[in-house]
Amino acid sequence: MQHEFVEEDIRLVDVLESITSYLKFLLKKWYISIVGIVAFTLGGYLFAKLSPPKYISYISFNALDTRSSSMSGILSMIGVSFAGGSSNDVLTGIFTSRNIFLHAMLTDVEIKGKKDKLANFYFHALKYDDGFEKDSALKNFKFRANTIDELSMQEIDFFGIMYSDFADGLMTAEYDIPTGMIKAEIETPDYEVSKQLGIALLNNTIEFYQTRQLDNAKSSYKIYSHKLDSISNQIQIRQQLIAQSQDQNIFNTKRITTIDQQKLNQELFTLNAMYNDALGQKENAKSGLIPQDNIVRIIDDPHFSTAPEYRGAILFSLIGFAISIVVVIIPLIMRKAILDGREEDKLNAQKLAAQNEETASTIN
Repeated sequence: MQHEFVEEDIRLVDVLESITSYLKFLLKKWYISIVGIVAFTLGGYLFAKLSPPKYISYISFNALDTRSSSMSGILSMIGVSFAGGSSNDVLTGIFTSRNIFLHAMLTDVEIKGKKDKLANFYFHALKYDDGFEKDSALKNFKFRANTIDELSMQEIDFFGIMYSDFADGLMTAEYDIPTGMIKAEIETPDYEVSKQLGIALLNNTIEFYQTRQLDNAKSSYKIYSHKLDSISNQIQIRQQLIAQSQDQNIFNTKRITTIDQQKLNQELFTLNAMYNDALGQKENAKSGLIPQDNIVRIIDDPHFSTAPEYRGAILFSLIGFAISIVVVIIPLIMRKAILDGREEDKLNAQKLAAQNEETASTIN
């Protein structure tokens, strides 16, 4: 059966009339709607323009040797597993580690003519010390340790808070496979702090990487030296056995002696191959004993790549506009809906009263 529309059914013309009435209402309240929208939009724009910038230290670097790294000794020290990763994967992990952050923060730097621990400049720039002057226990707090081993419990606690915030957004670092570069960004409210922190992190990362490679080379060299000595000793033993067997001329032992010499010669052949392989490995490890200063290539250096980043005026203008819709327009629309509802209720009451009067007069 075909549906028949009744008076209460919603029609398109009703919707259009309703929208028109709301627009007319907003225009009547122009001093609230238009002024409100302009005020909030302009407020967002001015907020972006007047807000101080944040300073980003842009860093990009990579390892010259991108083959799978044998630096397994590093992994346990920084608490991150990069088993099977490349040198750049390892470098990324080192750069973002708590170990490097702490060493960088304990670096002595000079900013605006004042020499101090970088941690103290960073602590103040990010306002971790707000309210300390009102607390007698924290009033004179400063980071004073020169090494990680000298850190006090209070310094360790503050470093934990600082590193958590640092790793959760103030610093980003990732290995960009298409470009083969490790790209990092470090953010603080102060230009010099951002620059000095970027420099300290990069320097400590490279130093840690070079030092551990040298340590691994020393360890490998020692292992292969012992291996060569062991193989050489086994070769000498078998050569002596062969010499002794060749001196035996008793007739009934000739056949046995010949068999022993063949076995010993086979073992000597295998041992010589092992010796040559170990000798090559020892020479490779020996070449790693010479410290190299160019194993990490720096593309974006914090000395020159630290720059301000301002809040986007257009973005914050749009945010202000959106807030004005919520704060100004929607309340006006709700006000209009309430007034319309009351007016409708009033008309319905008058209509009902008229019907009651008509009914009463008919009865009479």
